[in-house]
Amino acid sequence: MKIVTIFEDHLYSFQYEKEMNNELDRLLEQWNDILYLYEFVSQNISDVNRSKSISNVMDEILENTYKIDETIVEISKNPNKLNEFFRPLSNQEFLLIELSKQKARRNYLRLYAIRIDTNCFVITGGAIKFHHLNHERKHTQLEMEKLNKCRDYLKANNVFDSDSFYELIKD
Repeated sequence: MKIVTIFEDHLYSFQYEKEMNNELDRLLEQWNDILYLYEFVSQNISDVNRSKSISNVMDEILENTYKIDETIVEISKNPNKLNEFFRPLSNQEFLLIELSKQKARRNYLRLYAIRIDTNCFVITGGAIKFHHLNHERKHTQLEMEKLNKCRDYLKANNVFDSDSFYELIKD
């Protein structure tokens, strides 16, 4: 497991062993893959509003993938917006927590990250989410496991703020 820079001093992404891309690139590629989307949406269409067709849902996902990518490009020009893009994973979290679990969302799409410090995040994964709770579906459960594993990795390497994070990735 390694950490890859998306834009320096602000946004990073984990890249897992046996993966060709970091998580951000992997997800954007996956969410733009028509065959993958068709298979995923077909298998999970029962979780979606019944008035929407597979094609409609796929179109929404493709459009939202583009918007997420566009938003990240815009944020790279103004990293202060990262704190607006990512929000606490738990809607009940109101205080700042060390290595807080975060999410960025656009309709059905989720990017999961760990907040290292103000305007400094590391992406751990993401999912297409049609249902309310993460533990309800295997693919979102796996993303929560990755989020926890990455958080544990950072803690085990004594990361608690941006300085200790930069020390880790510098080595």
